Amino acid sequence: MSRASTTSSPSQSNTTALVGNDYVVKLFRRPESGVNPEIEIGRFLTEAVNFPNAPALLGTVELEDNGACSAVAVVHAFVQNQGDAWTVTSAYLDRFVEEQRLLTAEAAEHSDEQAAYARRMEQVGRRVAELQLALASRDDIADFAPEPIAADDIRAWTDEVQRRAGVTFDELARRRSDLNDNDRALVDELLSRRGTLPDRLGELLPASIGTMKIRHHGDFHLGQMLIVKDDVFIIDFEGEPRRSIEERRRKAPAARDVAGLIRSIDYSATAALERALKSAPDEQGKLPRALDGWREHSVAAFLAAYRQALTDARLWPPSPDDADRLLDFFLLEKAFYEIEYELAHRPDWLRVPLAGTWRILTRSEAASE
Repeated sequence: MSRASTTSSPSQSNTTALVGNDYVVKLFRRPESGVNPEIEIGRFLTEAVNFPNAPALLGTVELEDNGACSAVAVVHAFVQNQGDAWTVTSAYLDRFVEEQRLLTAEAAEHSDEQAAYARRMEQVGRRVAELQLALASRDDIADFAPEPIAADDIRAWTDEVQRRAGVTFDELARRRSDLNDNDRALVDELLSRRGTLPDRLGELLPASIGTMKIRHHGDFHLGQMLIVKDDVFIIDFEGEPRRSIEERRRKAPAARDVAGLIRSIDYSATAALERALKSAPDEQGKLPRALDGWREHSVAAFLAAYRQALTDARLWPPSPDDADRLLDFFLLEKAFYEIEYELAHRPDWLRVPLAGTWRILTRSEAASE
């Protein structure tokens, strides 16, 4: 009999079971009527384009009721791995922090560990680009064919960010007095930008964008990649569980998944700082500066390799300034989503999206001057 192990938590939308060393079975806890993106994209990557850096989809279990179909489970091939990229990055950053404590700034900056991680992020950039190229490669399959971005798309994306930002600003103002001094200062800075946000979003996402929208991962972060020797496999195409299946299946610019990964890198740096300060104080204040530098270098390595590998000109603006603005828009979209989530579930993590939102807004303001 095959041996099985399971992983899940109360907040997850699914339970995953490893059967022997051959199969991974994912059971959906809350089946929804409609075409589940996990199955749809899995079939496409496995059967239509043979994408090599995602586990093969081997089987599905779906419930049919009066013509409506709901996903119950999916079975993927098991890929031997060293852990997901969040776990691997966390372990690396713990070593990075110790280097910062022990070495001079110059020696730490040129360490072999940092060079190795930069190469890892370059590999991630290439694989993300290759995934997007694969998802955009079949004009003959309607559900995956790239489509021009229409005025209605831009209006919908902008309206949704403004709606979420409005709810978030209201909640931040209501809970301001409950926050610590550092978080309260960031909240005040963000609230002072509330009136200018619509204009800022209009500058980042103009009425016309010269790129296409495609099917995308939809919930992309470091935890959605497996480290396989010197390579990367991308997993979990279910999409953001808090969104409806219809929303998860909608096409979007490639920049949305790129933004998700960049925000995850930001989270990993803050998590590393929290772990470090629990073990020993940072009397010289070196660690935040070092981790900020690490975040910037990691994002730069990822983006450089990503842009070099993204050979379909339809997926990314040719102008670097236009590309930066488009990416900043989706970084803001993600950051406001994160603020809303952390306020509801993890107030201690609130400073991560607060600081990220502030950086994005100030950067875009400086660029427009």
